[in-house]
Amino acid sequence: MRRSGPWSADGFPGILVLNLFLLAVLQPAAVRRAAAAEAGPALQIAVGFDGSCPHDPAGVKREGPNRFRILPSWRPSVGIDEEAVGRSTRLGFQVVNSTRNAAPVDLLIDWQYDEAPPKDRPSFASIEEFMSYRNFVVVRWPGSDQWRTLMADVDGSVARVEFEAPPGTTEVHWHPPYNYAQSEQFVDSLRGHPLVKIEKIGHSPEKRNLWLLRITDASPRTKKGFLIRARVHAYESASSYAMEGMVEWLLSGDAYAAAALRQYEFHVIPMANPDGVHNGLGSLTAPQGVNLSSIPYQPDAASLPLKEAVDRARPAVAIDLHNWQNKHTDGLLGLDPAIRERFERFMPDQLGFGKQWAIRDPQPLPEKTPEKELLRHYCERNFQATVVTFEFPWFGRTPQDMRGTGRTALWALLRALDPPPEGLR
Repeated sequence: MRRSGPWSADGFPGILVLNLFLLAVLQPAAVRRAAAAEAGPALQIAVGFDGSCPHDPAGVKREGPNRFRILPSWRPSVGIDEEAVGRSTRLGFQVVNSTRNAAPVDLLIDWQYDEAPPKDRPSFASIEEFMSYRNFVVVRWPGSDQWRTLMADVDGSVARVEFEAPPGTTEVHWHPPYNYAQSEQFVDSLRGHPLVKIEKIGHSPEKRNLWLLRITDASPRTKKGFLIRARVHAYESASSYAMEGMVEWLLSGDAYAAAALRQYEFHVIPMANPDGVHNGLGSLTAPQGVNLSSIPYQPDAASLPLKEAVDRARPAVAIDLHNWQNKHTDGLLGLDPAIRERFERFMPDQLGFGKQWAIRDPQPLPEKTPEKELLRHYCERNFQATVVTFEFPWFGRTPQDMRGTGRTALWALLRALDPPPEGLR
């Protein structure tokens, strides 16, 4: 007797439905991705937010459903110095996955080394050296507050990064970012603190806030000025985290911090270049703007509020915070050799982060006053200050590591400036 029903020859329509069901469930992932691509791109690159680089969709080229070419040196107008084509020191964008499933993304980060104008050619021995500092990115997955380093495959001046993008928004940067909004939040967090006075010293050319934090105790003693300046160059986010670590330590109640507040009035410029930071630039205030590293004696609009703040602080000690690209060395620049030797006892090579100190001792100042000078030269000439420039590169460090590095550097410098009496050594 022949059986009938959905599993028999008589039940052919049922067999067809089952086969279609199995095909839908078991079809290869590549087929499903192709079908999704036909329905519309699942992945997008988002730019234009506070601190993104490139800062405009024109700096992103879609080369396939899940493949994008990113141009970090794209600028809204022709740039100079580190804002010129092929000179960028900034990268930051978002990979937005609007689906419910992880999707592969293929990122070609094109640093355009060979397209740099001759006068703006990056000052590296070779393209290989240039790219040795750009062979990685950091990513932050949706819902996470941790940054993970992903190494890239390098071909010429293109760093290729591939990963599975989870649903939601994944942040991709060259280094952990610290944007203008974060700076504003940090300043706001200090309002009302009994040891902190917050003063607006002016606005940037695009009308963003320039702040000065004055930190000391209520002692009526005459105190020396101590200047800390951060975020002169827009890409150098490490300087912002190091500055936060220094401020947090000064307010921590630590015995040495309390002693320092009795001796010094600390003047902190938390973000000297908010326009460059917000607009995703590398070093300048605008594509053809100002490099705030130097203080001009006849200041322009961007430099004037910062110069006035330095002149008011009249620092006896000054710290200029930066981060260079070098993966392997921290910079200890311009510190008097006798003080520097004591400093190194308290803060030796940071071997746990794979770093050794690169040291440049100060040179005699030119007799003739130039039109502009680096902060350390300006403060030495005008206030006979002890000045140091720190360079703390990112590779191998997290934001919390960088706060700790800043905290240790300030503590070590204060210890080096206050040696024990001769008989107690």
